[in-house]
Amino acid sequence: MSDDEFDDLVLAKLSERELQELSDFIDPDNYLLPASDRLPPQTTRPPTGPLDRAHLLTHLRKEAEESTVGEDYVPFVKKPSAAKEQKAWESKGSKVKEEVKTEFDDMLEMLDEEDIAELAAELGLHGLVSQAKSRGDDEPTSASANPNAGLLKTTGASYASYSGNSSAAVSSPYGIMPSGGIEGEVDPLEVDVEECLSQLQANEYSLTELNLNNNTKLSPEHISRLIENLQDNTHLQVLQLANVKFDDDHAKALGKVLSTNSTLRSLSLESNKITARGFKAFLNSIVHNTTLKELRLANQYNSGGARVEVYIADFLEKNKGIVKMGYFFNFPSARSRVDKYITRNIDLGRQRRVAMAN
Repeated sequence: MSDDEFDDLVLAKLSERELQELSDFIDPDNYLLPASDRLPPQTTRPPTGPLDRAHLLTHLRKEAEESTVGEDYVPFVKKPSAAKEQKAWESKGSKVKEEVKTEFDDMLEMLDEEDIAELAAELGLHGLVSQAKSRGDDEPTSASANPNAGLLKTTGASYASYSGNSSAAVSSPYGIMPSGGIEGEVDPLEVDVEECLSQLQANEYSLTELNLNNNTKLSPEHISRLIENLQDNTHLQVLQLANVKFDDDHAKALGKVLSTNSTLRSLSLESNKITARGFKAFLNSIVHNTTLKELRLANQYNSGGARVEVYIADFLEKNKGIVKMGYFFNFPSARSRVDKYITRNIDLGRQRRVAMAN
């Protein structure tokens, strides 16, 4: 017996009422029939008439307002956006907590920069201190403190000054600061470059600091003459040549001069045009110079990338004099090496001072 014959046999045994109930629950498999013909009406309620959308929305809103969802139901309340709340909070202002000073604060205020550096080295905090300053947490540097003598390119260069002293903002009318210092700010355009070079060549004893940052009158020929005059100078201790188009050839020549110089203690060559080739030649020349203590090389026009950072780390590994390095390190490996060697050099300086005192 086939399936159709079996179905006909079963249906023949059903009563009329059972057939009606069966037809109410079975949808005839014919998609050509409209829905009203495929199944009979499922409700016995009379029709309510055409759709009234406004009446339906009013009814739904009323039902929603009157209904609750358990005991924890909380009605919706529209709140202001996060940006408006932040603006309102800032308008009120934040209360500044009163600082509580301790005896250690008084002791630290009495220490100078070298003593704090030694203390940081003893406590193993030199890396923490140097990285905080490299992010710009230090006080404004000499270039950023003076709008006239400030660097034209400030990205990555403001951290180079590890001390809070503003030497570029304190200068004489010729961009020169004698040992006593003269208060006042000087426009770089007012600096007499020829007078500076003449005093440098004459080895003036009062010429201990020379600031030529951002000086547009300083030509490449002037820089070459400055380097030549520096070779026989025995009094200049601080030289600042930031943003003066100092290039690789100048760096190579200056490195040869500083390889025998025993007077210069601080050098700034930030925001110039020294490439990886110039870095390598300059650093290899001064690797045995122990007089130079502070070297600023950040924010060059052409970024040397990882190569330059490796050159600086290799240089500090052999050099025993540098205790302040101004450069923005992007690679952790080079940064950790530099911190390690700077800490070593600070400790060596402390040991030398202790030995001289005894």
